[in-house]
Amino acid sequence: MTDILSIIRDNYPGKYDYLRLGQVRLADKKIDVVFLVPEDVYNFRLTNADIANIQAATASAIGEGYKVNCHFEKIVLTEESIRSALAEYLTKYFPLVAANIDFSRAKVDLEEGVIDFTVQENIRDYMQKNDFDRQLSGYFDRKYALSISCSYTVVEDGDISLTSTSPSASGRYGKSVTVTDKVLLAGKMGDLADPAVHIATLKGEGENVVCCGRITRISFKERDESKRIEGRRFYKRYYYFGLSDTTGQVYVLFNTDDEYGSLVQGAEVVCKGRVNLREDGTLGMFVKSIALCKVPFDTIAEQTRPLDAPENYAVLFPKEYIDVSYDQVGFDFLEDTHKKRVNTTAAGVTIVVRALKAERVTVPYEVALCSIEKGKITEYIHTYLKVAFSEDSEIAEFANRMGYSSPRLSTVIPDLIKFTSGKLLIGSNPAGALEMLNAVAKPLRYLFANDLHVLQISSAKAGSTALDEAIELANAFISE
Repeated sequence: MTDILSIIRDNYPGKYDYLRLGQVRLADKKIDVVFLVPEDVYNFRLTNADIANIQAATASAIGEGYKVNCHFEKIVLTEESIRSALAEYLTKYFPLVAANIDFSRAKVDLEEGVIDFTVQENIRDYMQKNDFDRQLSGYFDRKYALSISCSYTVVEDGDISLTSTSPSASGRYGKSVTVTDKVLLAGKMGDLADPAVHIATLKGEGENVVCCGRITRISFKERDESKRIEGRRFYKRYYYFGLSDTTGQVYVLFNTDDEYGSLVQGAEVVCKGRVNLREDGTLGMFVKSIALCKVPFDTIAEQTRPLDAPENYAVLFPKEYIDVSYDQVGFDFLEDTHKKRVNTTAAGVTIVVRALKAERVTVPYEVALCSIEKGKITEYIHTYLKVAFSEDSEIAEFANRMGYSSPRLSTVIPDLIKFTSGKLLIGSNPAGALEMLNAVAKPLRYLFANDLHVLQISSAKAGSTALDEAIELANAFISE
């Protein structure tokens, strides 16, 4: 396969030099290519004609015999994402440097394209011998199409650490935050040195993580010492509270022998502990270390601010996922001609999300949307989704079998966002559907926030697809 970016640049000299290649996925005879586009280009300069040019050049680079789909993702640049990328790169390629600088104090000036951090003289000598500045500049150019340079405050030599204690911030957009002014209450301060991850990015059972936020709905109880069991650890007291950080909430259980008057409603704390999945499907945490702190809520809110609906994102229509039996012309014949009254101003999008429940988690496996304009169905999206399991589940096996190109829900969230942006959502349970979609969309920094209209229809017929149900909802809404 010829290099994709080289072909694009040869075909369009100087026009698409800002493109960076993301993930390339091959499934049988279908290839999905993800391009990364700087935020200013994505928002203001990337047109549908550009997308068509890039798609054609990509297809010629890959060659005949393959179906090529191009996706475009925005490179979002914030001080936190640059700082996170710096930590990730240094930890992997320059561990000695990573172990001897404080990432939390690195200053990032995006307008000037400068990163400034303090470094010991002997570490700076090591960096110069290994062509550090050029390699770091090349990394940001390759990853973000960003021209960046480093400036240093050089201090006297000190002890050199060989082990990095500054792990890179995780997540697609640097979903972690450094807390300050920590006052230890229980456990070890060293447990709380890592950046705190955003609660919305927690994956579930078994994680050992740091989270920070504000205490809500706190309760405190003392245990009956007569219930001690010999040979087992007994704690005299426990605190139970919700911890919120603007992205989500986790329920925290803190066992202790002491009483802490500072743990009250509204207090800001940082905790490290093991995450568990509760019976009701929400996340909990067993705390082993906890401190009072100052939580930068403005930073968290900015890092996780929902992205606007992508203006020039190429909507992936259902025929690119699975074969369906409906065509756009056929929509004109789906209306019930016997109905006397038709609302020709009806506008909105019907939504049907079918899901299955496993391990106390609800997993969508089929999504259908129908757009209604001026009292007519105009277009639709319908796809089956890959799910992360199939064992002992006929529905999951069916969903995964419905086409070699079936995507995961996270890959089509931008399509669904664009399709529904600013429109009324219609369904038998649209709030429940949005809750499932937002569980995936929110960590990606997208958000469904539509007005909703509940419309009851008769139960779906056996063997019908989500698209059948979405069309039935659309016709009922048009005739409402």
